[in-house]
Amino acid sequence: MFGPYTRRLFEDAGILPGMKVLDVGSGAGDVAFIVADIVGRDGTVVGIDTNAELLAKARQRADAAGLKNVTFRVGDVASVSLDHDFDAVVGRCVLFFIQDRLTVLRRLVESVRRGGVIAFQEPGNATLSPSALPSSPLLDQIWRWIMELYRKTGMDLYAGLRLFSLFKQANLPDPQMHLDAAVGGGPDWPGYEYIAGLVRTILPRLVELDIVTAADVNIDSLADRLRGEVVRSTGVVTTWSFITAWARKQ
Repeated sequence: MFGPYTRRLFEDAGILPGMKVLDVGSGAGDVAFIVADIVGRDGTVVGIDTNAELLAKARQRADAAGLKNVTFRVGDVASVSLDHDFDAVVGRCVLFFIQDRLTVLRRLVESVRRGGVIAFQEPGNATLSPSALPSSPLLDQIWRWIMELYRKTGMDLYAGLRLFSLFKQANLPDPQMHLDAAVGGGPDWPGYEYIAGLVRTILPRLVELDIVTAADVNIDSLADRLRGEVVRSTGVVTTWSFITAWARKQ
């Protein structure tokens, strides 16, 4: 759902055909595939992630799509061996999960040539919460669950806003930044499934930390209940936000 926003970030940052790009925290390959489409046949994308199972899925997807310019490596970006001739390093929702972000970012910057691009898209979280007009009690409840999980697990609610100071501490120029959130309504808007999909992903942790019970969430009907609540009120919904930042290495 956020593919177009991520693509715009990379295009604004100056990622071009023929470039060699490092994608950190590749997961199942969504971001790597966006970059691969931009850099084209003459470009190269190297994706790195610690999750071997997800990378296996990414390789399967790349093979099915006939992509020859993408490779994936299992490893921790804090320690894995990296080339030092990348034209760009990119990531989406990856620094948010790293404890020592500055050390990792400095290491990633070292892998990029002078004049290369550093571009990240991170959760806005507390910067701009999702909302609905008229208000949606279910959406508000979902967001309270998510925020309580982040608080209990020590996640940084302002990770996106910290990109500015993080770039500066890594000796990068002032980054170009913007904030994105998807907005929609009506019965066919895919945002309901998108929101419920995140809840499904984190549900085991929500239950483990006694934030909510699985029965209370009723995950299989969550998207439909949210859709019904919004459609009945002829409402409109925003998803949670993402903050993007990019700069060029001097």
